[in-house]
Amino acid sequence: MLAYGGNGPAFAAIQAGELGIARVLIPRASPTFSALGTLVADPTVDEERSLIAPVEDLPLERLRALWEELAARARESLQAAGFAEDEVTASWQLNMRYPGQNFALTFDVAHGTLSDLAWLDGNLGQSALALFNARHTEEYGHIREHELPEVTGVRLVSRAATPSPPVREGAAPSPRAAMIASTRPVQLGEGYDETPIVAGAALKPGDYVAGPAVIAETFTTIVVPTGWRAEVDAAGDYMLVRC
Repeated sequence: MLAYGGNGPAFAAIQAGELGIARVLIPRASPTFSALGTLVADPTVDEERSLIAPVEDLPLERLRALWEELAARARESLQAAGFAEDEVTASWQLNMRYPGQNFALTFDVAHGTLSDLAWLDGNLGQSALALFNARHTEEYGHIREHELPEVTGVRLVSRAATPSPPVREGAAPSPRAAMIASTRPVQLGEGYDETPIVAGAALKPGDYVAGPAVIAETFTTIVVPTGWRAEVDAAGDYMLVRC
């Protein structure tokens, strides 16, 4: 199990125990996952346009016009963010469903650049049908052999790749018990008991905290119930392990 956010680590071990899960990973950066994701995610423009058409009779010029419109909008947005067109990859997609279905399935029909629509030709309907059948089988386990699907929209996902920060690991840690900073009454399901409080900022790779205990981080609290142990790995992240 992976626990994240400011609140997740407080209940992760309890929920894991109820689900029969014996290990819970709590990244040190778990309280700031949303902010971290914003920093490392590739800038992306994801837009679509509605178009209803049978797969056996696709209006290719209309499709081309819609995709060109989406490409122009993506190009403008990403260039305004400082990205040249040659830094952008394009995933050309279709939304398709069987008539009467409530939801369409989205899948890629081509990958390339924002200016490359050379793949858009008379073979699109046949290839789109094959891709839809594969996607529908993956999602629902079957296809309707005597019914053809329809296109309900075109979509373009334009992405500018940005470098991600490297993952740094320390040397293999030597296990050692963490120092208890203080104690306080804590309710862990069986009444209030004087419970060890450990300062998360003082923990190093190799340190471990045996439950019952509470690890106090700046932006989260990690509860280690009785029968669990929190270990700090080489990257500084926590692993809750059921003993």
